[in-house]
Amino acid sequence: MSSQNIQPKTSEEAQKSKADLRRERRAKQEEQRAKKAAALLSVNQKKTLQSEKSNASASLKQEEVKNSHNLGAESKSKDVVFETTPVKIKLEKKEASAENTSNNSKLKLFHYFDEYKRDYSITEKSSLESTNIHPSFIKLGLQSAHDLISCSNARCIGFLYALKKFIIDLKFPSNTSKTLPEYIESKLKTNINFLTQCRPLSVSQGNAIKEMKQSILHLPLNISETEAKDLLVEEIDKFIEEKILLAAETINKYILADVNSIISGTSYAHSKISDNDTILIFGYSTLVNRILIEAKQRFPNIHVIVVDSRPKYRGKKTLEKLLKYDIECSYILINGISYIMNRVNKVILGAHALLANGYVMAQIGSSQIALVAKAFNVPVIACCETYKFTDKVQTDALVKNELGNPMDLLKYDNKALELEKPFLSSDDCASQISENLNLLNLTYDVCSPDLINCVVTDMGMLPCSSVPVVLRLKNRDVTRTELKSDQTKTI
Repeated sequence: MSSQNIQPKTSEEAQKSKADLRRERRAKQEEQRAKKAAALLSVNQKKTLQSEKSNASASLKQEEVKNSHNLGAESKSKDVVFETTPVKIKLEKKEASAENTSNNSKLKLFHYFDEYKRDYSITEKSSLESTNIHPSFIKLGLQSAHDLISCSNARCIGFLYALKKFIIDLKFPSNTSKTLPEYIESKLKTNINFLTQCRPLSVSQGNAIKEMKQSILHLPLNISETEAKDLLVEEIDKFIEEKILLAAETINKYILADVNSIISGTSYAHSKISDNDTILIFGYSTLVNRILIEAKQRFPNIHVIVVDSRPKYRGKKTLEKLLKYDIECSYILINGISYIMNRVNKVILGAHALLANGYVMAQIGSSQIALVAKAFNVPVIACCETYKFTDKVQTDALVKNELGNPMDLLKYDNKALELEKPFLSSDDCASQISENLNLLNLTYDVCSPDLINCVVTDMGMLPCSSVPVVLRLKNRDVTRTELKSDQTKTI
């Protein structure tokens, strides 16, 4: 009986335990869900609190920085107020330099040009005994700096004569480790740098320097000092004779050729200049003057119109030279060429250089004359030796140019005008004018090849587009001479 009574109790307890377990499981799940929700809420609250704290700290830092800047400014202002006199002088110097830089930065369009330095003596800090500059180069540099030598041919001949004297007077030391060409080149470098300080080198001088350096570097190794000097002097004389003097003669023959003249195997039917011609020239050019002087002997009735311009008035020198040979001349400024161009038969211009793209570099104002001549259908002839050809490319005069003295634009040569306007002759008043006036004195002009009918060179009458061909032929000849010199060195 006892066993029978125990069995139903255990089944009821088992049934009750299952229901209780279900309830307990549900209660546990609800508790777990409540705990998860509470945990999520606490995490979100912590994040919001941290973000608020970080924002508050950042704002505090910004306020501290602002306060520090304000304090620094106040301290600086206080320091400026209670400055001593030497510090005030320094500040005044800084303000003066800032004003100078602001004045120099007026020409923003031409900021890449080198500033023209005035009232600066090149030789005041150096004596002839202490420097390695030859006296002939000092003389040439000062002459070019004061514009006593302006023509490109004259500047190149002056450089070659100075180089000739430099080589003759040079003494090669025995205790040096350099070879003779290296020693000559090192000494020559300082003299060329002095010339560039006096005035930028012309294209003719640059080409002459390149050729002379090539002849110096290709000297034989086992050559004595006297033999090397004789070779270099011979090369200099050859360059002057062939590239400058004979080239001018051949250009003269090409312009004044007649039916019976044969130049370089070709005959020319007529001259570019005839009798009773009115020829217009501009500025000063030794080559053009030589052509007109020889043309006067063949055509006595030619008339020359000399066009001149400020500030150098180089046409006056041309006028004086032509009048010595009884050439009938007229003198006019460049602003009146449109009134006399209808009387002109042809225009002859001298060239400073001929660029690789066919543009002609000449005296400032040449492109204006060529443009007016084209408007009147007057032919324009440019005369240029081939040693002035360069591989540089330029399309206008504002890309690269040489600057002259800007104060020359404010000067008058007429004494009546100086008495009427005396402020233009004093430098102090001119500097006051220049505070509100930007002065740009360009030296060279660039003429488009469309304005030039032909270029007369020592290789013939060529178009402006033939410059690359001439340069290629010259480079071929240079390579041949270098190969010959190398062969002689090996032998």
